[in-house]
Amino acid sequence: MELSPLQIALLLPAIAGIAFLYSSVGHGGATGYLAVMALLGIAPVAARPGALWMNCVVASIAFWRFRAAGHFDWRVFAPLATASIPMAWVGSRMQLHGAVYAIVLGLGLAASGWLLGWARREDDGKPTGAPSLPLALLAGGALGWLAGMTGIGGGVFLTPLLIFLRWTPAKTAGGVSALFILVNSMAGLAGLGSASLAWQPMFILGPVVGAAGALAGTHFGVRRWSVVGFQRSLAVVLWAAAGKLLLTARL
Repeated sequence: MELSPLQIALLLPAIAGIAFLYSSVGHGGATGYLAVMALLGIAPVAARPGALWMNCVVASIAFWRFRAAGHFDWRVFAPLATASIPMAWVGSRMQLHGAVYAIVLGLGLAASGWLLGWARREDDGKPTGAPSLPLALLAGGALGWLAGMTGIGGGVFLTPLLIFLRWTPAKTAGGVSALFILVNSMAGLAGLGSASLAWQPMFILGPVVGAAGALAGTHFGVRRWSVVGFQRSLAVVLWAAAGKLLLTARL
């Protein structure tokens, strides 16, 4: 499927904007890319691997920036990733369908965005410590499986979990989620096999503008925004993901 000049003209600035917003909270932006490509009529056979490749580019930059600023915790990441990577591969071998699922999850993400961005005070976000190993493995496996099935990296699920349960400070949650998204996206691409190599010229142009957006977004997320600003930016990301699910649901 070749993209028309109009599709490319609309998609490139959208990728840059999505990469800016999502990377500022440690995310790759797959839900945003999938939403835009769905609205532009791009077939899932190209959209899904394209979103995962973009995830790898943007999440790599986010991880680099957040870790360099000290916003990362290997003790939290390691057990989550140990369980999520194989389950993301398993999930990528499956197809997730159902408008009811999309609507329920979309409303849940929208509610989470409100609670995270406006219903919690900054001093409520102090972490109480890393999760127990069994709980971290269970959470990582479940999120990896869900990420693989939906074709995203799982950050929209992990970051709120880390903050709600006070396993990490807000910005450390961004750093942990960035690497979590990267490894799950790579596992998802591996699970797609040869389908992950579906060729489009946009697979060169997209990462270039996405990387530029991510460099700008991580600058603000890591250095400029307060914890409250960071959490409210994350809330907007959650609402964008919810909007994608609700807009593309088919009853």
